[in-house]
Amino acid sequence: MKKPILITFISTMCLFILSCTPMQASQKQASPQEEKTPKAGHQLNAKMIFHHENQVWELELGDIGFDGIDPTSLDHELIHSWIRTEVAPQVEKDPVSAFYKNRKLIPDQVGYQVDYVAIEETLQNVHQILNLPQELPLKILQPQITKQKVLTLKQKRLGSYRTYFNPDNENRSHNISLSTNAIDHRIVVPGETFSFNEIVGIRTTERGYRPARIIVKGEYSEGVGGGICQTSSTLFNSADQAGLQIVQRYSHSKHVAYVPKDRDATVSWGGYDFKFRNQFNEPILISSRITGGVLNISIYGPNAIMHKQNEIPDSPPLSQQDES
Repeated sequence: MKKPILITFISTMCLFILSCTPMQASQKQASPQEEKTPKAGHQLNAKMIFHHENQVWELELGDIGFDGIDPTSLDHELIHSWIRTEVAPQVEKDPVSAFYKNRKLIPDQVGYQVDYVAIEETLQNVHQILNLPQELPLKILQPQITKQKVLTLKQKRLGSYRTYFNPDNENRSHNISLSTNAIDHRIVVPGETFSFNEIVGIRTTERGYRPARIIVKGEYSEGVGGGICQTSSTLFNSADQAGLQIVQRYSHSKHVAYVPKDRDATVSWGGYDFKFRNQFNEPILISSRITGGVLNISIYGPNAIMHKQNEIPDSPPLSQQDES
């Protein structure tokens, strides 16, 4: 009785082992297939490539969630973030308007901005651009003032004023010259407010200004930059004649001889300023020049500006001034 039982037990165990073995083999064969499944996007070899001039940028789309098949698996926000941080800083720039430097016209420059709308359209057809270099979509930004526009700014003289000073007073004459050069051929665009202090800057010996007579609380004293109020006062009368909007203007505490009474514009760094606004729909140009002891400041604009000049009293000649 024991022998048949033993044979039956052995047969049963063999059948159990044979039935289990194929399952284990199947599991072992499935394992390599699982290992072939991409665990990271970089294994897809699906790149977005942009180029501009001599620059090239590459982004592995698998690293940001692209599965290689479904375009909706792309993370657009991550793509935009990559462009903003890695690409845009190298190509984007603001446009630069044409301007004068030492009376020499410097041409305008266009600006560039990444066109994110065009990039979104590209992403909708991502399979067509995978691993293929694409020109970076850019918007061209036009400058406010072009070279061609600047060339029209001297078509019409809107206002002009001259004052006189003693060129033998070297320090004072030097300060007038520095401040005059600072505002010469300055362009003021429509709606802009011109600030004398902002344009001329701080008056210090480091910037070349010298001590000369100034008026403080109705008394004469020495101060660095003395004389520049003649520049600001001449500019005020020219701007007023041109019909520009005077925004800020203060008179000295004591009458000055180079302009008629109440026609001056005192300035001081950190204090009084002279400001006017270009309310016209066209740019204007300030032209300031010194010839001998004569300071002449004119304001020009294109023919399109319609205005009426204000009547401004002339400044007294040097022979009638009681100060130099």
